[in-house]
Amino acid sequence: MTREEFESIALHRLQTLYPRARFLKAGQLEIAILRTPSGRPSAHRLRLARAWAAFCQHGERFDLDGYLSRVVGTVEHKLPADWAAARSTILPKLALEETLHKQSPDALFYPLAGELGYALCGENAELNINREQLDRWEVAEECVLAAALDNLQKIWQRASIVAWTVQDHVRAFHIELRHVQKASLILLPQFYEQAAEILGCEALWAAVPNRQFLVAFAADDQDFRQTLEPILRKEWDGGVPLTRSLIRIEDGEFSLED
Repeated sequence: MTREEFESIALHRLQTLYPRARFLKAGQLEIAILRTPSGRPSAHRLRLARAWAAFCQHGERFDLDGYLSRVVGTVEHKLPADWAAARSTILPKLALEETLHKQSPDALFYPLAGELGYALCGENAELNINREQLDRWEVAEECVLAAALDNLQKIWQRASIVAWTVQDHVRAFHIELRHVQKASLILLPQFYEQAAEILGCEALWAAVPNRQFLVAFAADDQDFRQTLEPILRKEWDGGVPLTRSLIRIEDGEFSLED
């Protein structure tokens, strides 16, 4: 079976699973689900590269229907009703205040620098958390924030740091991690501490054009900044667009470039 045939079969089965949804094929083995079965618009994106790799490895033994059912099941998502179950699923996600409140007017927002800040969401659901949700859980907001940062810390522990070097001199680094909220790692003190050590500086720039991209470099490295610009223009169109501005981090304090 070719990749094109595999994609065609996967799309057909998705349409069978979710007959009221509309699908748009975009790129190689990527399907954007534009509307959920309930009729609510959704930006959910399903990438089938892993499914194709598993099919190549296991052949006809690969359970495509089972895989699609598990993934599509995250489209119509809900946060766990009880705090004990929800606690391990909460994460912070970077967001622009105006954009967030257009999408979710009652979402909790925590300012970081200028219009940039973060909200809290479910790891799989990506539903924004509001005060009504806190009331249902009967838990203090501080506890939800602490749980979100603790969960982010666990993600950081799974991440790999990849250095960008020129003549054995580290000019920058990026984070290797398959997670949609990768950019949110800048919220962790451990990120700044590691960056300052690797780059040998106290002030650094972090580039987060979308939530799946994160590159850090020394604040005084203008040459690397120019080198990075075309990459950032390209990445702005990838993942979930976030901000074209660079974020300055120094001693754990954040500010946007002028």
